[in-house]
Amino acid sequence: MSNTISEEQKSSLHWQKVSPWALLYFVVYFSVRFVKDGLLNLLPMLVVFVTQVENKLFWAQVAGGAALITLLVYSFLYYLNFKFCISDDHEILLNKGVFKKERLTLKFSRVQNVNIAEPFYFTPVNLVNCIFDAAGSVAQEAVLPGVTKSYAEQIRKQIFAFKAQQQTDDEHVEQSEADLAENSLRISNKEIAKFGLMSNMAILAIAALAPFINVLVDFLEKKIISKVEGFYQQELGMLANAATFAMVTLIVMLVLMAVLLSVSMSLIRFYNFELYFKGQKFKRVAGLLERHQLSMSMDKVQSIVIKQNLMGRLLKRFTVECLQASSGGIVAGVAAKKNKQTLVLPVLNSKQVDSVCQWIYPWFNSKKLVFKRAERALLYKNLGFYSLLPSALVFGFCFIADINTLISLGVLVLFSGLVTLSYQRYGYYMHEDNGRFYMVVRRGMIGVHYRIFELYKAQSARSISTYLMRKSGLKSLYIQLASGFVFMPYIKQQDADFIIDFTIKQIESDTRSWM
Repeated sequence: MSNTISEEQKSSLHWQKVSPWALLYFVVYFSVRFVKDGLLNLLPMLVVFVTQVENKLFWAQVAGGAALITLLVYSFLYYLNFKFCISDDHEILLNKGVFKKERLTLKFSRVQNVNIAEPFYFTPVNLVNCIFDAAGSVAQEAVLPGVTKSYAEQIRKQIFAFKAQQQTDDEHVEQSEADLAENSLRISNKEIAKFGLMSNMAILAIAALAPFINVLVDFLEKKIISKVEGFYQQELGMLANAATFAMVTLIVMLVLMAVLLSVSMSLIRFYNFELYFKGQKFKRVAGLLERHQLSMSMDKVQSIVIKQNLMGRLLKRFTVECLQASSGGIVAGVAAKKNKQTLVLPVLNSKQVDSVCQWIYPWFNSKKLVFKRAERALLYKNLGFYSLLPSALVFGFCFIADINTLISLGVLVLFSGLVTLSYQRYGYYMHEDNGRFYMVVRRGMIGVHYRIFELYKAQSARSISTYLMRKSGLKSLYIQLASGFVFMPYIKQQDADFIIDFTIKQIESDTRSWM
């Protein structure tokens, strides 16, 4: 991207305004920005307001009215200054800002995806948001709000046509759209609700209330717990039992509310989920308040993650993520998952997982993967550090405190079981298909986590070993990807060296582009 344009070009540029309905987008956009960023900084002030200020309703109305007026005025000024242009030099130009004016230039060649989102407030007027994603970077994306769907489709075709002209591929014969088969997948809203049970959104919702927990507990104690306790006391006739039942009832209510919130958030995000695959490209449409359309080329998929947590095991469902390139580094995996251009298939059964993965990797069959496990030295080491040592500490504490020392035996059995499950999950599998080489790495404990990637898309490969591992001829394998990393501990030294050398050879010899 560039923030400068020559003076000669300015006179020939045809600047356009977005629809006046785009003002709604700016109001919603800055409202969300305020909630996500502003409220976090205002949390100390909010806590003081809730706990110290009298006549809260009056001052809350004053503050809310002032914030609303400020939001509307700022959004209107932002709309007046917002202009865009599609130049003859194959660039998207944006002028925006209120106090700080910004000129944004995005070249067609830097656009990775062009996605179309249809918010609920644009549905009656048949307008959409056209979103340009630059190399998978959320911070560098450009949005044209309030344009017609036909215009957004036209821009997308124009950009992809330009990119197709810039790329040459001697390995594949081009096919017309009519000759290409289309695969599709639809997930029912009943299944989407299950994702709400599988995800950690309920935990995040509870964590968001942490700063107000004291105020919330006081409120619930006065308004709910006392009444519930009185009800149980009248029914049971015992004060102690009544108080206990009241607290249990409150906890159950809070858990159910958190679960309901998690399910609702899942439905809002993935409502009427539709996925299409045609011409080596994914197209996903989903969302309740905003029908968001995401497009992704198969070549841009850096790795596929298949995961199943405890709730997923109970429901016999998996979550699949197709990750693009992230910012790299230690937190590359976190950045890839936070990237809203990541393609997430929230809840699939085992047959659907195989079917979708086979669109990209035709050889993939989860039941036929023969994994090579980690060496037993890993199990012995983890049993010593994470099972025997904690149980010995618990035994010592129980002995000193004169508590039943059999508790340490329970800790030993529990931790030994978890360590054994973790050891059994570790494994890797390598596969060759039509001259292309792939790797699948598995890990987990109660749940399971698979990562599938093509070797030439790796960025680096190295090994890690301690003194005792070297004495036993063992190494741990570490492969860095553009969408995270894979780690396979305690494999034979010759196997680790072979994988590293072979991976580096694939990286250096394969000239295919994957960015």
